[in-house]
Amino acid sequence: LWLDPSMTYSSAVFAGGNTDLQTAQAEKNRRLMDLGSIGDGDRVLEIGCGWGGFAIQAARERGAHVTAITVSRAQFDEAQKRVAAAGLGEKIDIQLRDYRDLVGTWDHAVSVEMIEAVGEKFWPEYFTRVGSVVRPGGTFALQAIVIENDRFDAYRRSADFIQKHIFPGGALPSPDVIRAQARAAGLTWKTAYGHGIDYADTLAQWRARFEAAADRAAAMGFDARFRRCWSFY
Repeated sequence: LWLDPSMTYSSAVFAGGNTDLQTAQAEKNRRLMDLGSIGDGDRVLEIGCGWGGFAIQAARERGAHVTAITVSRAQFDEAQKRVAAAGLGEKIDIQLRDYRDLVGTWDHAVSVEMIEAVGEKFWPEYFTRVGSVVRPGGTFALQAIVIENDRFDAYRRSADFIQKHIFPGGALPSPDVIRAQARAAGLTWKTAYGHGIDYADTLAQWRARFEAAADRAAAMGFDARFRRCWSFY
């Protein structure tokens, strides 16, 4: 239940010849925990928790105490159910809260592919808020879809297919933008790595699963145009 790959909407990491999506999603979470130096008893803030997969794994495998926030009522309700089913209610606090309304201090923060929905004009506030709630000496582990530095200026001046049809108001940062925003918020750059090919493999599995469930999607009310658009995306 807690590592259901169909309920994790971010790139997995396929390591050591593994091709199983569930295993790869768990590996992605572990790498983020390693990058964030998350250990037993640490207080961790997750910004944009989805359906609770990372929070549950961090609490279960590292003994972390996780505050996980989302602005989606559906995700909030489902994540709470999953935390309760995992028996981790004392270690995980799921909150229906916007990152701009955060109050408190944490040892570490994590955000997995949420920044793409923030919007360019709000990036300074996003990084400033993170910098204000992570204790001195703490860490921020960010997983983001990025656009190449030399394509960013052209990209930001017009809406592409995804911005027009899938995520209105969304925007991808470039690596240079992330570094600059982090520096302006008082954060010190530690390290970075990319796994774009792993995202291609993740997308391929997602599309295969979606196509295999086409009849179920139609029965739920998603028409042919929606299904074509989603598959193309």
